Amino acid sequence: MLIQGYQMRKVITSIALLMTVCLNVQCQKAEIHKNDGTTVEIPVEDIDSITFCMTNPFNFETRSVRLNSGYEMPIIGIGTYLLSTAQAEESVYNALKVGMRLIDTADIYGNEVGVGRGILRAMQDFGIQREEIFVTSKLWTSSFNNADYEVDERLERLGLDYIDLLLLHHTAAYDEEACQAMERGVRDGKIRSIGLSNFYEDDVDRMMKIATIKPAVLQNETHPYHQSRDVKAHIAPLGTILEAWFPLGGRGTGIRTLSQHETITDIAASHNKSAYQVILRWHLQCGTIAIPGSTNAAHIAEDYDIFDFELTPDEMQRINALECNHRFASY
Repeated sequence: MLIQGYQMRKVITSIALLMTVCLNVQCQKAEIHKNDGTTVEIPVEDIDSITFCMTNPFNFETRSVRLNSGYEMPIIGIGTYLLSTAQAEESVYNALKVGMRLIDTADIYGNEVGVGRGILRAMQDFGIQREEIFVTSKLWTSSFNNADYEVDERLERLGLDYIDLLLLHHTAAYDEEACQAMERGVRDGKIRSIGLSNFYEDDVDRMMKIATIKPAVLQNETHPYHQSRDVKAHIAPLGTILEAWFPLGGRGTGIRTLSQHETITDIAASHNKSAYQVILRWHLQCGTIAIPGSTNAAHIAEDYDIFDFELTPDEMQRINALECNHRFASY
């Protein structure tokens, strides 16, 4: 028994965060017991948002998660949405330079050649092995009816022998056929893991009726204002990991809104970290992979410098409470 004399109706253990939740029915309090000996009390009614962020398969020592495909995927990396070929090359190079090993691109971004160049330069300059780098790309909707060819096209543009993770970018006509083409790519050794992007519950279920390989990753817009709780719970039985695009709210209004929110800035000040670092750390402690994008080498380094602090259960709950089902993108 974790607490003598307490009536407990639920005990939850978090593998990655090393904490236990004990609910005291008599006092209507939830006690968060961390392995460092500290304890935090919260009202029982707040337990759902706490447990949302507690079932966490991430390994913070290796900074990776084991996918249902059996491969290890880094839990934070560089996104290349809206970057030109030249910008993507430099951002990927700088990300690999500071230690990031996850790179995200897509056919529709038009920068896969630059991503490949950045990878090659970093491997040559820093002695990084290909096996250390995890590359994600995506098939665009207009090519779903020719997906076998498009798999090979991704490899050619990236200059790689295999793609670590290939996603269907959106739901669209022929997406089921494209999923089956990706599965053929797995069997042929061209792709290691496959997944989905911008899919929600009904379409995930539809794909599962024809798929023989479960999606390793679902990449959707996710941030403190839109935390994707329902879809995350829906994909959990599949062993599918949620990955956040727009983890900081995206460019413009989104990132300004989140980074200037009083809750975020207060927590950031208490840790001597930036608002961006706090949001990214929140994602990881929720068990969500994050791929912030940037062309600024200093910002890329800052985004990766989030492994020397930990948000407390109370701080996690304060950010969880920002959920308002508000998206910053319309797609």
